[in-house]
Amino acid sequence: MKGLGIICIFLGLLLQNFSRSVVFVQFKVNQSYIASVLCENKNKPQMHCNGRCHLKKELDRDAQQDKNNNNGKDKYEVMFIETLQTFHTTPPVNQSVFNAYYKAPCLDTLSPSIFHPPQLVLV
Repeated sequence: MKGLGIICIFLGLLLQNFSRSVVFVQFKVNQSYIASVLCENKNKPQMHCNGRCHLKKELDRDAQQDKNNNNGKDKYEVMFIETLQTFHTTPPVNQSVFNAYYKAPCLDTLSPSIFHPPQLVLV
């Protein structure tokens, strides 16, 4: 069942790309019906149209539909510009070094007392 869905989607995409061919095949399959019923020149048999006027209208309609579909697509122009940035690695001339260290005074001294939790008082 899954394969059938994939085949249908694939055929739909192909038919969309080859729509002019599909219109032409439909014309060839139904040419007798088109020539006798849909042809504009069926009253003028000396023209030997045989439904080609209808084919031309269908191809024009398909081309107009493709043109309308292509107008919705955005086109972007992409340009790549390579810029080289230079970095100066030499230190400034008048640079003084200042190192500051923080030393917590309470961390060096040990507390002589040992912590004892409060005792429970019974009343």
